[in-house]
Amino acid sequence: MASATLSALAGSLLSPLREVSLEKLIGFLWDYLSSSPSPSSPDEAEKQQQLKDSLEALEDAKLTVRLMQSRIMKLFQKHKQNERVVGLHNKLKDVGYDIQDLESEMNYMELERKVQENNKAEEEEEEEGGGGGGDSSSSQFSGKRSFPFRLPTAFLSKKKRRLTESSHSSSLSTDEDIVRQVTSILKQIKSIESKLKEETMLEELFDQIKLNGVYDPREYHFTQNERVTTSTTNERKIYGRNDEIQWLIEFLTGPNVNNSKVSVVPIVGMGGIGKTTLAQFVFNDREIENHFDEKAWIYVSNHFDRCKITKEMLHVINPNVQRCSTSNLDFLERELQRHLIGKKFLLVLDDIWSDEWQWLLAPLQSSQAQVIKIIVTCRDPTVLRSIDQGNKMNLEGIDDEEYWSLFLNCAFAENNPDNYSQKLHDIGEQIVKKLMGSPLASKTVGKLLGRDLTEKHWNDVLENDLWKLKTDAHDIMPALALSYYHLPPHLQPCFVYCSVLCNHNDRRCEMEELIYMWIANGYIHESGSNSKTMHDIGEEYCHELLAMGFFDKPVSTMVKMHDLMHDLALLVSHGEICIYNRGKYEKLSKNVRHLYVQGLIDPRLVCKTNNLRTVVLERACGMSPFLNHEAFKRVRVLVIFDYTMLELPEAIYHLKHLQYLDLLRTTIRSIPESLCGLYQLRVLKLPEYLLTLPSQVHNLINLEILYTSNRKHGLMCMQLRNLNKLRRWLSIVSLEIICNKKEVTRVKLNERHHIKELNLSWNIDTVDCCKHVVQEEKLQKLYLFKCRNWACLPTALGLLASLKVLHLDDIGNITIECDDSMPEMFPSLEKLELRRATVSFKSMSSSSRSLTTPGRSKLFPRLQILTVEECDEVNGLPMPKLSTLKMLPIQHLTLLTPITLKTETTTEIGAQQQQEGWVLPNLKCIKIKYCEDKSFMWDLLLRFPSLERLWLSKCSPVSLPAVGRLSFLTQIILEEVELILEDLAPVFPSLEQMRILKKSTIIFQNVPSSVTTQIHNYFPRLDYLKIEECDEVNGLQWPISFQLPQCLYGLSSLTYVELSSAKIKNFPTEVMTTLHALYYLHLGNCSELLSVEGLQALPSLTCLYISQCPKFKTWCTEEMPTLCDINISTCPDLASLPTWLHRLPSLKRLRINNCPKFDSLPEGGLPSSLETLEIIKCDPGLMERCQQEQSPEWLIIQHIPKRKYIFEFI
Repeated sequence: MASATLSALAGSLLSPLREVSLEKLIGFLWDYLSSSPSPSSPDEAEKQQQLKDSLEALEDAKLTVRLMQSRIMKLFQKHKQNERVVGLHNKLKDVGYDIQDLESEMNYMELERKVQENNKAEEEEEEEGGGGGGDSSSSQFSGKRSFPFRLPTAFLSKKKRRLTESSHSSSLSTDEDIVRQVTSILKQIKSIESKLKEETMLEELFDQIKLNGVYDPREYHFTQNERVTTSTTNERKIYGRNDEIQWLIEFLTGPNVNNSKVSVVPIVGMGGIGKTTLAQFVFNDREIENHFDEKAWIYVSNHFDRCKITKEMLHVINPNVQRCSTSNLDFLERELQRHLIGKKFLLVLDDIWSDEWQWLLAPLQSSQAQVIKIIVTCRDPTVLRSIDQGNKMNLEGIDDEEYWSLFLNCAFAENNPDNYSQKLHDIGEQIVKKLMGSPLASKTVGKLLGRDLTEKHWNDVLENDLWKLKTDAHDIMPALALSYYHLPPHLQPCFVYCSVLCNHNDRRCEMEELIYMWIANGYIHESGSNSKTMHDIGEEYCHELLAMGFFDKPVSTMVKMHDLMHDLALLVSHGEICIYNRGKYEKLSKNVRHLYVQGLIDPRLVCKTNNLRTVVLERACGMSPFLNHEAFKRVRVLVIFDYTMLELPEAIYHLKHLQYLDLLRTTIRSIPESLCGLYQLRVLKLPEYLLTLPSQVHNLINLEILYTSNRKHGLMCMQLRNLNKLRRWLSIVSLEIICNKKEVTRVKLNERHHIKELNLSWNIDTVDCCKHVVQEEKLQKLYLFKCRNWACLPTALGLLASLKVLHLDDIGNITIECDDSMPEMFPSLEKLELRRATVSFKSMSSSSRSLTTPGRSKLFPRLQILTVEECDEVNGLPMPKLSTLKMLPIQHLTLLTPITLKTETTTEIGAQQQQEGWVLPNLKCIKIKYCEDKSFMWDLLLRFPSLERLWLSKCSPVSLPAVGRLSFLTQIILEEVELILEDLAPVFPSLEQMRILKKSTIIFQNVPSSVTTQIHNYFPRLDYLKIEECDEVNGLQWPISFQLPQCLYGLSSLTYVELSSAKIKNFPTEVMTTLHALYYLHLGNCSELLSVEGLQALPSLTCLYISQCPKFKTWCTEEMPTLCDINISTCPDLASLPTWLHRLPSLKRLRINNCPKFDSLPEGGLPSSLETLEIIKCDPGLMERCQQEQSPEWLIIQHIPKRKYIFEFI
């Protein structure tokens, strides 16, 4: 039954068909013929003539192929379960793959020819130059090049510069091979054309029979239940939409905005999310009923008919118009306007698929109606173009609690869920996670689960996704399939392919990975009409899929696919995509083209396929010897996630079509030379463990992405010479081995317009020829390592308009100069990182004043983050003028001269500003580590009045007599530092977080004794307090004997307190009652803690964690009624729980861990609210009794709903 249902659904879900075109292949063949030498024999002449004939036949077939595609799709749209049409569609797709393979072969041949030409030209150039001709300054390095890693001996060998053609050339060795493949393609096209003519004739015959009024022979075989909506709903309750309903009612009954007569509210969301149900509930609301004079519900779907819809509106307003059979649109619109005069009209247009519906607005806008409100439901937000979207409602999944209630109602119907096992509920929770909050999905799955309320049946549904097989038009998969069919043809294969990568639990993958895999599989084509790259087009595709609801909201550069969409993509692929799991599959279908292997797979299974284009392996064990098998011949994408893989086999060169190779998550140490024969590679990702790069990597002339997770690994300059397509990220190492400027010029780094992040690294001190290497205007990030011979940073770097990040590391003593003739230097730089260097900033003129202009700095005018680490000295930086600076991390700094009052630049600030410290008004965060200069710290901290986050670590004691000026400070973090506050006026009005870590302290001095008991008034917003490893000074040191927890008195905003290594013995009730908001308390390693007596006075405490308190054994005498979570760990003296525990109404989680004396449960039992109980490494006898059915302990715990307790013996 299930297989029959699946077959029916599969017939109506046509797999995507990338555009089948002969244009590109014909172009390759013309180029091939035009570059072929004249035939030297009659036999060669005959073969060339055959090739020309084949080419002409392809030209003739171009139009035929286009017409066939169009005709097949039209036939399919009429009858989606016509197996003959589906068969023709699949045959045409196979032809498309064959065309793509031949195109790839031809492209490989062309790239191979270019590589050979490049290498030949380089050999001739070297022979002409005699290997010399370098700058005299570099002669001392001749013949003594130093390499950063071991290289093959072929690196400097001219004889081995080109790969051995016999083993690495294209499989298309003769014209005869090309003719053979072209002939096969033409034969398939003719076969499809012939069968399509037969199908077309049959279709015309059926149309004639139907026209003659006999019957439609197709209806019996191809009928399907199509979805239609009305304003009537069968739902008695709508879950999780109360806020949306209330907002819609207020909008519909409220006045129109901007004096407009017509107001539109779009409800946008994926299929099955509840758009129609929401509109139905609002449409039938009594308040709406009383407010509007007329209401009309129109189901539009994908067949927009303006005349029909206008007539339907007119019929609703005046039923007598039904007798009018005219189809004159002008008459109908004038009649509609006449009947709307002075009325309030509500119109619902349900299920819109195009922006044609906006044609309806003009006659409504020009009518004399009092008010018109329109609700539009749609999935694709692009149909709302030119409409004010300020009222748009983006409908997403129902929140968890409400959705669970809906699910229980759908699954159990009239049965009481409480009468069924907790295990069944647990399975249900796992199923719910897959349903993306969709009400329709809950109803679909709920109906299936309700047939058999057993754990076995529910597990089957969870593991096998049987609910996907539902084919009723009102079920979830057909609803989502409708969205798929409305995708533009170019997006359909892209969406389906996403299921290859998005198959882990989080269903996420990198957007860039996805785009390059689309490109490798031919789903993206270069646009000849504009300058967009295929990568740019791919980004547009991702954004379109996101806008149409096929992706969840992205996280950073990731795209996320929900379970339902993933299952839809797999279903639509018709077996072309396989997520292989050894426990699920015994064999692979020959139809598989994209294979993801979870765990191990028998390589012999893979070898039984012959159409693979994508292979992703989580384990590559035993696969290497099979890379030269026919099954891998057509692979475009190869990804290996296997850290046990130590080497890449030489046989990799057989994968001539390979464009994407990801070895990032392996431990491969070297790459074989044969890889350099994969000329079509666009993406190569290398592991950080790599020691050896192939010498001929410059032959990969199609390479766009060369990536390794280790920034210190990269290419040498000479290896870059032909890699002109590289984009995004580039690392060049061992620059010290460059002998002369000629070598740098050959790299043409300034012509690599798509490089956005560049790393340049030197290994030894040397005379440098590379200072002019960086001139690319689009560069966004630049990292320089060990360029110690640069006295000055090249001025050209300061003119890079797009540079946002500059990192200088271990560069010795360097000067950054400002070009006086330029209005700004480093105009876009946002982040400057200085590490292990002595850095000076100065103007090219003698005056340092030219570094600034009135009110701002010419140098770094947009700098937001300045990081200084392990620098001996940083001087000349116009700090007072860096008004955009927001973050300043400083570590191991000996001297930062511009901060002190002695610098030249401070004279421009003015005496009053110096005194008040108003230097950098926008600085928000400062982090200082390993600083011993007290005066520097004092001066620095008082010059940032807008400071929000202060982090001091391992510094000398800091005394701040006027810290109260930092009125915006929200966070203080201290680590091994002493902060002395001599003045508490004014207060800390914004301070929310205070972390005092590892023997740090805050000392309040000169505080009058009259205010010490009211110290809380100076921290009115303190919300978070963490004191860790401060046992000697107790973290806070008051002028009198205030200790923890007494010093917390009155901190009424405090919600989170974590105390570690504090000398606490008890908790005074008079202090605890003032902590009104405290809900989380963690006591750790408090060696003196005996009891928690007094904590019952905390009015809001919900979470209590006690760990590593060796003397703790006594609970408070009174209960703590607000507790929800108790966690006790490593308290060796604790023997029991409080007797009042069973009276806690909200306790949900209880965890006792590593308390060896804990040997009994409370006599009163455990509260009925408890959901999770964990007892770990406690008394063995207690553990045994808890597992014995009907024992007193078992009876106490057996009522716990989720039964998620853990028994573990010591």
